[in-house]
Amino acid sequence: MSLYKPAKSKYWHYDFRFKGHRHHGSTGCTSKRDAERFQSEVRRKAALGEDAKPTIAIDDACGAWYLAKGQHLRSAKTIFYQLDNLAQGLGPTRPLHDITLADLDCYIAKRRGSVKNASVNRETALLRRVIEWHEARDFEAPSIKWKEVKLREPKPVTRTLSAEEEHRLFAALPESLKPIVRFALLSGQRKSEIVTLRWSDVDLAQARATVWAKGGRRHTFPLTPQLIAMIANQPKACAQVFTYVAERSAPRRDDRPQRVKGQRYPFSRQGWDRKWRKALKEAGIEGYRFHDNRHTAATRTGSIEAANQLLGHSDYRTTQRYFHPGEDSVREAMIAAESRNSPEPLDESAENTRKAANDE
Repeated sequence: MSLYKPAKSKYWHYDFRFKGHRHHGSTGCTSKRDAERFQSEVRRKAALGEDAKPTIAIDDACGAWYLAKGQHLRSAKTIFYQLDNLAQGLGPTRPLHDITLADLDCYIAKRRGSVKNASVNRETALLRRVIEWHEARDFEAPSIKWKEVKLREPKPVTRTLSAEEEHRLFAALPESLKPIVRFALLSGQRKSEIVTLRWSDVDLAQARATVWAKGGRRHTFPLTPQLIAMIANQPKACAQVFTYVAERSAPRRDDRPQRVKGQRYPFSRQGWDRKWRKALKEAGIEGYRFHDNRHTAATRTGSIEAANQLLGHSDYRTTQRYFHPGEDSVREAMIAAESRNSPEPLDESAENTRKAANDE
């Protein structure tokens, strides 16, 4: 049926195809008779070629969006890979406006066989950005109910590092990684922000440093005496603060210059992940990611207000996902609240109970 009234809408909508092109939208009419007249006019214009929107193939659409937007993002390599998956999975030469919800269901079913739901959701969310970008530029675009596309994702498991685990971890870490991990545990900054920290971003005299956070925002945070000493002890081998000594020579690659054994180079964002995972395994620490150092640093502040400033969040609700006070911290806060709000001294029975608990 080309005319229909969606749920929760008082207006009739039209949806029909003419010469391979889909025409759909709201008539703005509450009367079906008026809606039929409106649709007839749309059909007439479609037959005459009036108001026809340009079309574009899926592969070309992905390529155009990547050149305009994707290549300038920090995750450009991942985005390029995801766009290629989408184009190949949906049909590179197929018109973008021809994508249906059923097509996406098939694509999702295939992708779920090899990747997690979160990865599939990122790809379909990327497709939505491509479609909306072209739609805003007056290309013909499909109408997709995106809520029907999103898969349920398991709640991410986050944890903090105990003092005992920290001791085991640093015993297993290679010397080259210890400054980065220590800096992460003390400062709470992201991995990418730490490895790209430059000497020009650090003000040791004023005890502060600035990093480029998500969305290209500048975030300035205070430096503690330990952080200042750590930075001051790093060799000034290049623009970046944290560097490592190459263990072997390596030829030049597209993503990095030539490496010469014995010389210092800045860390990449991912090149040392294998050593990080190996140290965790040797230390017997399971289910701990590098990003969890950010959770650990936030929790150790003991204050959600301090954690919010340290992490550079604009919304406390975001900080709440990083701040995990333990039972001992909660108990100490409760005891402090009792002392502030209980001017009356404890009676003898309560005092005896408290002493007995402490003796145990």
